[in-house]
Order: sequence, then C-alpha cells, then structure tokens
Amino acid sequence: MPYSKNLAIKDRITRAIFTGAVVMLVVFLISLFLPKEWLVSGKVVVFPSGQPASAAQNLLAETGNTAEIIKNASFQKNYFPDQAANFAGAKVLRNSSMVQVKFRSNETDIQMYQDLIVKVPGQVNDYARDLYSGSPFKYKMAGDPEISASPVKPNLLLNAILGFLGGVLLYAIYWLGFESRKSGDEEFASTADKMDTIISPEIKSAEPAAEEKKQKIGGGKVEMKDGRPHFAPGEKTEEKSAVPENLPFVDEIISSSEIQEPSDDEVKERLNRLMRGEL
Repeated sequence: MPYSKNLAIKDRITRAIFTGAVVMLVVFLISLFLPKEWLVSGKVVVFPSGQPASAAQNLLAETGNTAEIIKNASFQKNYFPDQAANFAGAKVLRNSSMVQVKFRSNETDIQMYQDLIVKVPGQVNDYARDLYSGSPFKYKMAGDPEISASPVKPNLLLNAILGFLGGVLLYAIYWLGFESRKSGDEEFASTADKMDTIISPEIKSAEPAAEEKKQKIGGGKVEMKDGRPHFAPGEKTEEKSAVPENLPFVDEIISSSEIQEPSDDEVKERLNRLMRGEL
C-alpha cells in the first residue's frame, strides 16, 4: 500500500511538471510575437552652483528632490506630455549625486527618447528656478543616453516562469476538482462491492427460507403501508385431496350390500346360547 501511494504521488508530480512545461512553452512562443519595447535611460548629474554657499551641504537632499521633480505629474505635463505614458521612472543612484531617468520605447522611437533625455537637465533647471526663485543647483547629462541590450518587454524569462507556475496550478486545480472526485467514487464503489460480497451470502441463504415461508402461508406477501408492514394473502388454490377419487360413498355401500334379517328361531337360539355363556 505505501509503495502504491508513493507511485501515485510521483505520477502526479510528473504530470504537474509536464503540464507546467507545456504551458511555459506556449506562453514563451506567444511572447515572441508580442510588441517589443526597449529601455532608454540617461544620468543627470546634480551639483551646487556656488550660490548660496550652503547649497553644497544640501547636495544629497537635492539629488532626491531632483528625482521627485522629474516624477512629478506637473513637470511631465509641462515638458513631455506626449511621452509621459512611456515614462519608466527616475531614481537616485546609490552613493552619488546622479539621477537616472528611464523611458520605454519601441524600436522606431528610440532616437526620439534619446533626444528627450538630453533635454531633461535644462527642463529641470527651468522648473527648479521657478520653484526655488533662483538657481542654487545645476543639472547636466553624465554621458550619452543608453539603450538596453535586449527588449525589456515582454520579459521572456519572467513570462516563461509564470507560464510554468500557471501550468502546475492548472493541473493542481484539475486534480483537486476532477481526479480526486473520481478516485472517491471508485473507492466508494469498491467499498460497496466489498459490502455486497459480505452481505450477499446471508441474503441468498435467507431467500429460500423466505420462499418456503411464502409457500406455507399460501403465496402471500408483506407490503409496507403507511410505514408499517401488512400481510397481503395470495390467491386461493384448490388443495388436492389425499383420498382417492374412486372411493365409494357409505350410501352406495349400504345400498349395494345384501342385508338379511334373522328368523325367530335363530333369535331364540342366540338368546339361549347367550344365557349359557356360549357367546
């Protein structure tokens, strides 16, 4: 029994892995035909302008403020409203005064987003000047914009992993919803067969006795009425007589035999013999 259970578990795991692999392959093939997007990014350096002198002390804080300015909806609406939908974020690079700006782009618009990123430092400078009523900081591009080596969308690796997990989940749902119910029905049927095997000999042995009893009570049967048993007698049958049919009746015997009455002398003789004790 433990061996059969282990074999069943291994079989289910194998089927789950196979289902996951099939779904993963399907998702991977579909992902190959989805629209591809590249990531265009650039680094904006933040540094103090020298006025006021305290700006250098607030450089790290201003780097974070610059990232928040670029992510601000008002800034995007004013400077790149048509490309705001493809804005992929801005973050401060660790242990530096640089902010990385990212956009998603299809293959035909890569150059347009490269030109847009080059303009970001000047746009931030104009926005900050109105915000601070001056220019305590300056912003400059650190190198040329960069393009991702491969499309970032669709993410083939991520989609393949999700497809595999989805396939395993689908098989688990199928097994819990269908196979477990089927195995339960089979187990119930097997139990019913075993019970029938155990009970049926007793029933079979009781059937002749019931039939014999039925014959003895005249072929009647017991019926359930209003939840109580009632006896329903069977049809009356003429019982065969054990006496031979050709047996003569008493009247016929009497009529057929010859009866002679004794004479007076014979009566007297019998009386005398009776008195003498001869009879």
